[in-house]
Amino acid sequence: MSTVNSKRLLGRLDLKDANITATLCHLFSTALAIAALLSNDWIIIESDVNNQTSVDYSDFMFQMNANADRCESIGCRDFWKPARFGGFIDQNGRSHIAFHSDGRVILDCITPAIANLFYILIALCFVVAISSSLACSMNLVPPPGGFLLWIRNNSIMELSNMMLTLCTCVCAIIGQSEVAMQRPNDDVTIGSGVFFVCISGLLSFVASMSAIRHSAKQHRMRRIDNQRLLCARSLRSWRDAARRPDDTRPIVDFERYLDECSTEMTETNQTEQHPTQTEPVNEI
Repeated sequence: MSTVNSKRLLGRLDLKDANITATLCHLFSTALAIAALLSNDWIIIESDVNNQTSVDYSDFMFQMNANADRCESIGCRDFWKPARFGGFIDQNGRSHIAFHSDGRVILDCITPAIANLFYILIALCFVVAISSSLACSMNLVPPPGGFLLWIRNNSIMELSNMMLTLCTCVCAIIGQSEVAMQRPNDDVTIGSGVFFVCISGLLSFVASMSAIRHSAKQHRMRRIDNQRLLCARSLRSWRDAARRPDDTRPIVDFERYLDECSTEMTETNQTEQHPTQTEPVNEI
C-alpha cells in the first residue's frame, strides 16, 4: 500500500519548473553552514616564536595550572556543552579569567563576552542551515502557490541568507578583536569557520541570480505559449467565419454604415439649429 502511495506521490510531482542550479547551491550552502557549526577553527591563535614575552607568558600560565590547555583555536564546537567561568589574581596582582568546558581549562582566552558572541554565531549558523534547506526543497519542488511561491519567485530566502551570513561575519570579526585584546602578544587571525560562512553567503547570492534568471525564463516561455494560444484561437475564429459567411459582415460595409449614420445625424442637427421661416401672406 505504501508503495502505491509513493508512486502516486511521485506521479504528482512536476519537476519541469525545478531550478537545479539553485537547488545545488542551497544544498552546498547547507553543508557549509553545518560544517561551520562543527568547526573548531573560527579564531586561530598563534604564539609568536620571535616574541620571547609571549612564549614566557604561555609557559608561565601553563605551569600555573597543570590542567590548563593551550589556547590555539576557538570555534563553535567549544560552546556546544555547558561552560563556566572563573577568575583569580596572580602574585603580581594581575587578574586572569579561566574558561571551564568539557574537562578543559583555558586561561586568558575566552571571556563571557566572547562566549555570548559565539552563542550568537551558533544561532545564526543554525538559521542559515535551516533556511538553506527549505530553499533547496522549494527550488527542487516548487510550491503550488500562495505565500511560499511568492517567497521562491522573489528570492526572499536567498536574501535572508546573505544578510545572516553578513551578520555572522561581523560577529566573528568582533570576536577576533576581543580575543586579540586578551592575547596582545599573540597573532590572532580568522579561521576556516568564517570562510565556510562566507562561501555559504556567496552560494546564496549565486542561487538568487539563478532564481531571477529562471523566473524570467518562465515568464518568457509563458508569454510565448500565450501568443501561440491567441494565434490558434484567431485561426479558429477565421475558419468559423469562412464556414458561416451569412453571420459575418465586411468591415468596409460597417464603416460605410457608420459614415451614413454620422451624416444623417449631422444633417438633423443642422435642421434643428436653422429652421425654415415662412413669410406671412397679405390678404387683399
